Amino acid sequence: MNTDNTPTQPINLSPKSQLIFTVDIFQSGIAFGQHKLPKGHDPRDFYNLRVRDDSEVVRLRSRYTLHKQNPLHELERHLMRLSRQGLLRTATMYLGTTTDPFFPFEGKFDSSMRFLELFQRYTPGMLHVQTRSPLIVIAMPVFKRLGKNCSVTIGLETPCDEAVSRYTPGLPRVEERLKTARALRRFGIETNIQVSPVLPYGDWKADATNFAEILVENADHVYVRALTDGADTTERRIRGTSLAKKLAEDRKFHWLRPDTAAPLLQAIERLAPEKLREPERRHLQDKQVEMFAA
Repeated sequence: MNTDNTPTQPINLSPKSQLIFTVDIFQSGIAFGQHKLPKGHDPRDFYNLRVRDDSEVVRLRSRYTLHKQNPLHELERHLMRLSRQGLLRTATMYLGTTTDPFFPFEGKFDSSMRFLELFQRYTPGMLHVQTRSPLIVIAMPVFKRLGKNCSVTIGLETPCDEAVSRYTPGLPRVEERLKTARALRRFGIETNIQVSPVLPYGDWKADATNFAEILVENADHVYVRALTDGADTTERRIRGTSLAKKLAEDRKFHWLRPDTAAPLLQAIERLAPEKLREPERRHLQDKQVEMFAA
């Protein structure tokens, strides 16, 4: 993956590349990332909302340019530039990858709402808003106006509140997140559920179908990944995280394996295989054809 962290420079986009931008909100400002992802790669593998871990956030934040003085103005400046270059209407943008934009305990909510209002004036081809917070329902009118240019992803790593309390303390209860997903869908907003990483949900195989039924019932699309893919770099990265340490302390070693997600994925595949596929964005494809034909 080719990553360019200097968004003020011109962008050379080939037909074989996807244009991806990320916006993360910190107490000290925003991090704006600019990326060129090869076609055929699932962006969710790179830009899913991570489980909060302070050591992880510090490392990930170093990949981005942090704007501290007037973050709203900085974001607007970038969006204006993309619009002038004719790239905004084909760009994919993720709000919330290293930090949750609607996590209430960090004072982000007001900033996130202002950013969303800005996206109504400078609308990217696709805006993905990722959160675990029920507070996102307050922004439903904004999402409704953005229409097909917007989707919301709710993070839900386990259907068990005991596991939430143990491995991701401070995050909303399971039923609160599911109610949020149902409310968004009733409002006509594309709603996805991200299970990344998969956390203990009972018996690894026997309870996979129960979890799969919950996901299929409450989401338009589902994204599932294990904590690790088995690569040496990934293993080194997660080894020191509090999540991996707690799983090891509890002797839940099979939840640290690369194939942890297999039973859940197989159960979803049996129930609704179409929900595991990355959604097609016809409006983006049409605009890209127009741009390269011009």
